[in-house]
Amino acid sequence: METGKAWYVFRYYGHLMTAQERLAYNHLVSTAKAMHGRSDWAAQAEARNKLSHLPSHFPRRLSDDPEVLNLTREGWDTFVERTAHRILDEHRAEVRFNYCCRCGGLARTPKARQCRFCRHDWHKEISSPG
Repeated sequence: METGKAWYVFRYYGHLMTAQERLAYNHLVSTAKAMHGRSDWAAQAEARNKLSHLPSHFPRRLSDDPEVLNLTREGWDTFVERTAHRILDEHRAEVRFNYCCRCGGLARTPKARQCRFCRHDWHKEISSPG
């Protein structure tokens, strides 16, 4: 799956993540905040070792669960790619890609009505009810 599609699925269909994926997401967010954007395995270990220097909300979000750590082992991009792929495999009927009818580019959001690539605007094109 291409990166743009993976981020689209992750961003707009993240409510379809499993409980473990949510914990992994929180773990990566906390790691990235603590490590100034880094989320790789070394950064995760470093963040865990610096718990005493982090604000009080960080320790609760860093995980020691082996399944969560396995999901996060390769950092953000791999986590997003794998999670999006699983969501698409298990919930394909619920995921709607919004493509431009002129150039075929993936719109920025599921409800967007203007293409970010060719600038085609379909606000006035109303689908018929029924």
